Amino acid sequence: MPTLAAIHRYPIKSTAGESLERARVEEEGIAGDRRFMVVKPDGTFLTARTHPQLQRVQARFDGERLVVVHKSQAHDTLAPLTVERREFAGEPLDTQVWADSFAATTTHVSLDDWFSEAAGESARLLWVGERSPRYREAIGVRVSFADGYPLLLISEASLEDLNARTDDSHVMAQFRPNLVATGTEPYAEDGWKRIRIGEAIFRVDAPCSRCAMVTVDPSRGEKRADKEPLKTLAGYRRGEKGKVYFGQNLVAESRGEIRLNDEIEILE
Repeated sequence: MPTLAAIHRYPIKSTAGESLERARVEEEGIAGDRRFMVVKPDGTFLTARTHPQLQRVQARFDGERLVVVHKSQAHDTLAPLTVERREFAGEPLDTQVWADSFAATTTHVSLDDWFSEAAGESARLLWVGERSPRYREAIGVRVSFADGYPLLLISEASLEDLNARTDDSHVMAQFRPNLVATGTEPYAEDGWKRIRIGEAIFRVDAPCSRCAMVTVDPSRGEKRADKEPLKTLAGYRRGEKGKVYFGQNLVAESRGEIRLNDEIEILE
């Protein structure tokens, strides 16, 4: 039976992930996942597609305080910063994630200044709040600052198959999954419809279409000039309307705790 090999959470959209041994699954996905987002002063969101250097930022948020650290020696001026949630300004600011427009809340001027330096342009850091105001009718759940779905799953075997087709070795962090499965055939996840992991049941809703984001080297915060692995994926994972797919988007049908090495039960 397949098992859960890794759990990843991304406290701030497009920044580095953190690996967890256990996690609470909620309507909006992994608790604490993508609760913050870097935006321009007018609320336009910034991602690693255009600002790959954001992946050099590591964040931790325990519900009471946010800690941000820059992992690059090139940014000696960006010292680690801690801000208490009670210090957040909490003013509403209109923003959007793709076609979804909604209001998030401002955090603190020190975080705005810090991320302006990290992004290389004037920026602000927004918080989605205790409960996301963004409801996606297409999938019937609330979503945080994630692109379109609460969760993403990929199998280790799928990445191994991709690496067997390329001259270089790519890492799972390039694809930013929340859940990683082991003990499967390559792309077995493409055939799953409903699964159970630990206390939670998930609907496998749609394949994940990939873009230039996967060409960002997370260790350097730079895009690869050879456009890999997107170029290789396009040769054998192209689907309808020319989109390139890798991984599966999930929606949680029930909440609960999941842990590393939990069995992944295929319900449908």
